[in-house]
Amino acid sequence: MATRLSRGLVIGSLLRLVCPSGWSFAYVSDAEVYAPLSYAYFVPPNVGGSYLDPAFGTAITRISDARATPNAADTGTLPFITPEYATVSPFNGDDSLLLLQHVSYFALYDGQGRYLRDLPFEINASSEPRWSRRDRETLYFISGNALKRYDVTTGATTVVRTFSEYSRVSGLGEEDLSEDGAHFALAADGGEIFVYDLDGRRKGKVLKTAGLGSFNDLLITPDNNVIVGWLAQGTGRYRGVELYDGDMNFLRQVSPALGHMDVGRDTDGDEVLLLSTAADLFGRCDNGVAKVRLSSGQWTCLISFDWDLALHVSAPDGNGWCVVSTYGAGDPSLPGGWRRSTSEILEVRLDGSEVRRLAHHRSRPYSAYWWQPRATVSRDGRKLAYGSNYGLQAILGYPPDYTDAYLIDLDAIAPSPAGSQRWAAARFEEVDPPVTYSGSWYPHLSAQHSGGSAVLAVDPGSGAALAFTGTAVRWIGFRDEWSGIARVSVDGAPQAEIDTYASPAEAQALVDTLDGLAPGPHVLTIEPSGNKNAASRGGWIWIDAFDVVLRVEQDQPAVGFSGSWSTEIAPWHSGGSAARTSTAGDQVIFTFAGTAVSWIAYRDSSCGTARVAIDGIPRAEIDTYAPTLQPQALMYTLSGLAPGVHTLTLEATGTGNLSSEGAWVWVDGFEVPPS
Repeated sequence: MATRLSRGLVIGSLLRLVCPSGWSFAYVSDAEVYAPLSYAYFVPPNVGGSYLDPAFGTAITRISDARATPNAADTGTLPFITPEYATVSPFNGDDSLLLLQHVSYFALYDGQGRYLRDLPFEINASSEPRWSRRDRETLYFISGNALKRYDVTTGATTVVRTFSEYSRVSGLGEEDLSEDGAHFALAADGGEIFVYDLDGRRKGKVLKTAGLGSFNDLLITPDNNVIVGWLAQGTGRYRGVELYDGDMNFLRQVSPALGHMDVGRDTDGDEVLLLSTAADLFGRCDNGVAKVRLSSGQWTCLISFDWDLALHVSAPDGNGWCVVSTYGAGDPSLPGGWRRSTSEILEVRLDGSEVRRLAHHRSRPYSAYWWQPRATVSRDGRKLAYGSNYGLQAILGYPPDYTDAYLIDLDAIAPSPAGSQRWAAARFEEVDPPVTYSGSWYPHLSAQHSGGSAVLAVDPGSGAALAFTGTAVRWIGFRDEWSGIARVSVDGAPQAEIDTYASPAEAQALVDTLDGLAPGPHVLTIEPSGNKNAASRGGWIWIDAFDVVLRVEQDQPAVGFSGSWSTEIAPWHSGGSAARTSTAGDQVIFTFAGTAVSWIAYRDSSCGTARVAIDGIPRAEIDTYAPTLQPQALMYTLSGLAPGVHTLTLEATGTGNLSSEGAWVWVDGFEVPPS
């Protein structure tokens, strides 16, 4: 039976081990309120380890451990390691290297987040190191009144320009290098602003601010204009956020009040300011993010948040998105504290059409500043880094300033379909041996495809066949304005005709899911029908990858129960039945061979909590409560296990949360990748 899946709720799973690189991870696009599971006691994995965000499904990798890292500038270990700031990308041009701040100095990491070495102390917290956009191994930084260049491979430092007319120059800490890689906006001795051209070795005209007011922010725009953020508010000159050209000629005011902000390009290439609007004097966008077109000053509200939240914003180089991280001074774990997008990291499309909720950053305000996540994105929009203390001050007694750095690979995420969001699945790329083709198929190479490639066909009679052993399979494809209608069959039996048209285009799209198959070998066949809907300009059908899963029902020999479990027979359960208990200490043990496993369960308003262990080692405590009934819900996924035989243990606690009417824990089956 073919099942259509749409974007929606992701039900909690938690990974404490390394997530395999071939998996596709998820995000959520709805507006529900999600509180993070195990908030009061969740401890992140060790350095290099990953887990799936329990609410949203995104894979998060820990890349530092400050408490175990010697402080090279002092005694003992470091109190915190973090990206410098949201508007400053820590990633170099090809994302192969990144910088993290080790309190007073910087350290070099590779693109996967592995520590390489410390940088010279001259490159410190006040030197504003910025990656070159033209050379992956070059940094620019400030030392007093000099702009310098540093080669991270050779260790050589050279002076680019000494501004001898000043005692100090600065980019005020939030500015990145311009999009063309050749311009910095600098403030000298706190009062003069100018643009320096690296190519022409030219210092532009100077804006002297003495007597005009105090300014706090300085950004160079993609077209080498300059944003100046003044502390004074209002609609007059030298107030709020003003735009200047490269010779510091005033162009216009773009906001009457300051806020956290970044610059980027809109989907049409125009320069835009992405601005936090909480302080806006006219109440536009409430407390949210506005896109301000710099050429006209036009405002567009992209997203609004609860007034208890503050935010940072980070913009890549014109990929049509920005990244927003929210935080608040209060403790969201108090009653009523969790509201929409509390303590989250999100991607926001610049045309306002989509918000991707990626993760709870789990950082709490135990210090004045360093706890803030300040999520920052790479210039190409492919990677994201943030800082978080994960509440370890309360959980493990860490010092107030403690924070570590975490990494999200944005290339690896995909939308979360409703009902069966994350599978313990084996992924087969379109070029893998189980996939065979007939007729005319054409290869297409692109980084947007799973594995970097896909194939497409338009001729009726052409076919793609996947031979697999499992109980469910997903077809991953590409959909756009030229896509047509495909015929899908399993074991020669027609299943459905799937319209693959989409506008705008969707890469790595979940085109179709077929589940409830009998255990054993199957063949999935996909063929262009030669038909299309009226909106489509073509009939192309794309094959990018397949995900295959094997479901084991709870009444199979590999599943053992202890205690007072009972069985409910009902058509909405997988296989027609499921087991349940509300007695503390009752257990179920699933023995399996493989590197990943998922727990499938029924959940509703009378469900309670269960403890989860793998090979006898506790992993998490899962709250299975849901306000509405959800049959065959994906409760928990664990991956990255060593090849071999493992045991997954679930134990009822006999308790439920304050909203639950009971403490029932259900087992409806398990899913593992076929071996």
